[in-house]
Amino acid sequence: MKLWKSHAPLAIVALTGGSLSLSLLAAQFSVTPAAYNPANASVAISATWLRSANALSGRPLTLAISRMVSFPPGASATAVVTPVDGLKLTHLGFDHEVGTYCTPGSPRWDVETTDGSSYAFGCAAGIHDAHVPAIGWERITFSCSDVQVLKGLAGSCPLGSAQTIRLLQVVQDEAGSTTLAGLNVNWTDAQ
Repeated sequence: MKLWKSHAPLAIVALTGGSLSLSLLAAQFSVTPAAYNPANASVAISATWLRSANALSGRPLTLAISRMVSFPPGASATAVVTPVDGLKLTHLGFDHEVGTYCTPGSPRWDVETTDGSSYAFGCAAGIHDAHVPAIGWERITFSCSDVQVLKGLAGSCPLGSAQTIRLLQVVQDEAGSTTLAGLNVNWTDAQ
């Protein structure tokens, strides 16, 4: 079982003038749910926070779309993570409610790096820990063996890379509804 903690503190130790100082900084990410529909296709899209967290590591988020819209232009329910400027990825994961939509393509982490590369980590990939963080849920964590290179050098992976992130989001663009919580970036839950 993998555990992660929301808003894990980062300790910075400095030695100045013979004295030791310790600062705690919380690495915090925000998540903004949104409907993406640039061509105004006739499709129902929902990206909303649910009210109750129950025993979850984060607030539940529902992403749903009534039908698939071909790309380009495409359409999707998204959850955009910010700030990511200068961020180097070491870990990605999320908690998924069992029985809601989960395929190799959707929902997925979409990662765009500053060199123009694009990557995806689909829900059906990764390590699935059953009943974590609660009964009826599974914690899914991703590694480079789960990456789909959408644009860029074959065999490359943004996890552990020196490349920095330009865009980081969870996308539901296949017809269906999924419920996620604990969107985890670098071992910190994004809310």
